[in-house]
Amino acid sequence: MARRKKVGDIYRFNFDEKFHCYCQILEANDVAFFKYYSDAEDDNINEVIEKDEVFRIWLDRDCLKSDKWKFICNKELSEERKTIFYKYNNPAGGTDFFIFKNVENTVFTKVGREQCFGLELAAAWMESGVIDRLNYSFFGKPLPEHIKNDIPFYE
Repeated sequence: MARRKKVGDIYRFNFDEKFHCYCQILEANDVAFFKYYSDAEDDNINEVIEKDEVFRIWLDRDCLKSDKWKFICNKELSEERKTIFYKYNNPAGGTDFFIFKNVENTVFTKVGREQCFGLELAAAWMESGVIDRLNYSFFGKPLPEHIKNDIPFYE
């Protein structure tokens, strides 16, 4: 039976035939991917989790079930990672925009388009999309067209 994820869990993700990276499960189902990738087998996890985040997203519920993900350990969240980030939503590509904050109760606030700039889309990412985001972030590989609309929102 698969292990249930818990806040603070750290996973190694083999996103490439050669490289892997790490992420940590945060509050409100956020997952922070660290600005670090490696082909070494002996990464110092304490150094890895001190790195900045390359991005913070929600994962599709089936991602962690793949054999590309390996549970490493559970570490207490740093103060910075306890912060819950806003995300945006634009239902069915309409003209209305909402900012989403998931704290004790889910809150959607209608806002102007400009207030969504730089925010992540409030959506769960599938493994293939996460791989594309990591390859773009670490190696500059172009994103597929269908993903360009889902990365942090800009003009």
